[in-house]
Amino acid sequence: MENKSERQDILLETGTNEVEIAEFGIYLRDSERYQSFGINVAKIREIIKTPRYMKMPTSHRNVLGVFKLRDKIIPLIDLGGWLNESEGKDFDNTYVIVAEFNQDNFGFLVHRIETIHRMSWEKVLPPAKVQHDIRKNCITGIVALGKEGKKLMLMVDFEKIVSDINPEVSLSIKSDQQIIDQLDGGNPPPKILLAEDSSIVRELLKGILVDGGFDVVSVDNGKRAWEYFSEWKQKAMNSGSPISNYVQMVLTDIEMPQMDGHSLLRKIKEDESLQQTPVILFSSLIYEEVRRKGDLLGADAQISKPEIGNLLNIVEDVLKKNKDAGKQ
Repeated sequence: MENKSERQDILLETGTNEVEIAEFGIYLRDSERYQSFGINVAKIREIIKTPRYMKMPTSHRNVLGVFKLRDKIIPLIDLGGWLNESEGKDFDNTYVIVAEFNQDNFGFLVHRIETIHRMSWEKVLPPAKVQHDIRKNCITGIVALGKEGKKLMLMVDFEKIVSDINPEVSLSIKSDQQIIDQLDGGNPPPKILLAEDSSIVRELLKGILVDGGFDVVSVDNGKRAWEYFSEWKQKAMNSGSPISNYVQMVLTDIEMPQMDGHSLLRKIKEDESLQQTPVILFSSLIYEEVRRKGDLLGADAQISKPEIGNLLNIVEDVLKKNKDAGKQ
């Protein structure tokens, strides 16, 4: 059984808004420009030299083929080619980042492996509206590196890549009409604050919730979500009303620029005027250790992205429990 000191140690390591990002590099536009990119270390299973792979003639043009690693058949995606919206160019001494998310493994071919940066999510800024010659809407954050901050590391939306290359394995769901019919939407409908940095996942979740009869306010990072909460908290204080008059639930990703989901959860649950608001964590990173941290911080529920089909049931169940407990 976990003792008190162990629990305190875990809490100290959780909700600190820190992240480890692996920096890698890709040559863009026929090797004319080198660009640094980043991926959360938590998503990486291993980094290997580019293995032998079998070509798949009917696959997407940026899927080089498949390779076998530890008894798993893994698709090999030419990340540079996808970012350039072109067929990739051959390079010597390339590497493959084997990443796992949504319970699937994918290999991303990159040209260089740089280093690992440990930093606060506050240093990961929201992306600019235009990424020059890089695909639009595929960058979730930007980090300025170095003392003068002239070197930029771009955080890639890997969910969008998988969705673009193979829609069949990406997140997709049609709202179950039977579930929708059973939901007690209320009048006005319950308001849910949704925080998710991936544009494709954010729109998917918003669509499911709206179909379920909820009023959804969506943002792309935890800091913006907290700003909304601060505004609602002030309005509640001025009117002498509970925070539930302004928002009934938070659904948040864990891995986000500016402020991660654990930090947002911690801020909400440590504020006496806000802590009654139920918070659901939703992420591709929900594994045993992450789930344990979420529980310790007070998450009302946690759901992994492959479990998205059960989202409406979980949301309704949490709202009902919260109402029955007299929290609203």
